[in-house]
Amino acid sequence: MVSLSFDLSITDILDIVVSLFLVWVILDIIGIGTPEKIEGLFSIPETPIIGNLLEIWNHPSKVFMHWGAVYRKDMFQIRIGCKRMIVVNSFDDIKQLWVNHAVANNSRPVSFTFHDIVSASQGFTVGSTPAGETYQRKKKTISMELNRRNVDLLSSILDEETKYTMKKIVCQNIELNCLPSENIYNYINTRFSDIDLLKYGQYFALRSAISIAYGWQMDCFNSDSELAHEIIEVESEIIKLRSPITNLQDYFPFLRYKPLSLLSNASKANFWRIRRDKYMDYLLENLQQRIQMKNLSACQSLIGRCLLQNTSELSFAEIQSLCLTLVSAGLDNTSFNFNHLMGHLSHPNYGYLIQETAFKKLMDCYDDNAIKAWKLSAYEMKCDYILALVEECFRFFTVLPLALPRTTTKKVRYKNINIPEDTILFMNAYAANHDPSRFPEPFEFIPERWLDKNTGKMLSSKQISHLAFGAGSRKCSGQHLAVKGLYTLTARMILLFKIRRPIDSSMLMVLDPFQNDSCPNATSFEPKPFKVRLKQRHHRDSNALYNILTKRN
Repeated sequence: MVSLSFDLSITDILDIVVSLFLVWVILDIIGIGTPEKIEGLFSIPETPIIGNLLEIWNHPSKVFMHWGAVYRKDMFQIRIGCKRMIVVNSFDDIKQLWVNHAVANNSRPVSFTFHDIVSASQGFTVGSTPAGETYQRKKKTISMELNRRNVDLLSSILDEETKYTMKKIVCQNIELNCLPSENIYNYINTRFSDIDLLKYGQYFALRSAISIAYGWQMDCFNSDSELAHEIIEVESEIIKLRSPITNLQDYFPFLRYKPLSLLSNASKANFWRIRRDKYMDYLLENLQQRIQMKNLSACQSLIGRCLLQNTSELSFAEIQSLCLTLVSAGLDNTSFNFNHLMGHLSHPNYGYLIQETAFKKLMDCYDDNAIKAWKLSAYEMKCDYILALVEECFRFFTVLPLALPRTTTKKVRYKNINIPEDTILFMNAYAANHDPSRFPEPFEFIPERWLDKNTGKMLSSKQISHLAFGAGSRKCSGQHLAVKGLYTLTARMILLFKIRRPIDSSMLMVLDPFQNDSCPNATSFEPKPFKVRLKQRHHRDSNALYNILTKRN
């Protein structure tokens, strides 16, 4: 009997590891075991094994714009670890690929981090669900519930939620909490005058979503403040885990297994999933209890109707998916865009003039009656200039600069390039929304670009449009709700206040979303804290508006 023994020193083990790594690098260089390149499409020079990972770790959208300029290519392919994907920068190419080939690119890539860990218990959101029958059922339901006609039926909710938001802004800030005609603080300015509006925007988005989905009004500032804070914090962390770049275990499968999994963020994903499960289960159980008690708001809520009628033949898991979608979808989009728009208006060199123009246009629409403008702004979008402001904000900011990636479900031929099935496509929405061939002076905030120069009316979507909500078959179903919500917030803010630069000049918003981004490798822009100063607007209905808002006689 032969006995073999191995007595390896640490040095020997290191030598073996280094040798194996060098073999891996050599095999990668000669193309063995690497993702196959797409023939005919320019490929960005890459590093063996990791591909372009390090170069695009921070602000990939901006890097892709830079590469497009350097290599003079609107489309190119990149590599991250074991996967290859196509990046599209130009507006026209995105429209062609995402709209004209919508059937072929109607799926989402399935990732280990987001789909197998984060979504393990509550399921996928509608937007992250791969193509298939369950996606079609969920998409049909959410699209019908949030189409333009049904969003108009939700006007009373937006009316209440904007009033709630404005009232909190007024009542929580001593310099605003009095009749405009009696406000001595109009002549006193301190750093205490400066306000961070992000929290108010987040609570507006959250309360609106919970009211629509569950028929429940959260008391975000008092009894439900802990729950509100938990939802906002957890959803903020989870959206980061949806990043198509930074989840290493998605591109290097060996990092999914111990002990190498310690190098990935898999445990972090599981941590946030558990915290999300708690409040999602609570919200659904609370709704079911209220339905049993025949609570009218619960029974008439979107999820309540799905549970009671189930006319869309959704499974319970699919209803859970709708819950998740409604709770998470608007927290970044609506709140960050509202905050960003207020930041623009606080810039004195152009924001003040925009506000005065917007106020005048509102008054023109409603016969110089601010009370009428206030009441109807939640029920109709009559003022084209306010709508232009909203659309320009969506374009300029583009809260999801890379949108969300697509996957082809069949072969696509475009510009003599054969794009294989199961290819990942990155829409550089920020680049497209700043494409100079579509938007002259793309890095300037110009609401007038959305208006007809002769009539002042909004141009049609065929004449001008943006990609902040995506494009094609998976375009965001909540776009009408997002536009209407931001329109109502903006109109009412301008009716109540003059938005001014902060007393502390260091807190003025940085206009470039990349420079102002606090988390450069996240999925969405996450702005660094900034503030504005609010002054009560004086007009003949100022006191009456204040009394309506605070319900004082």
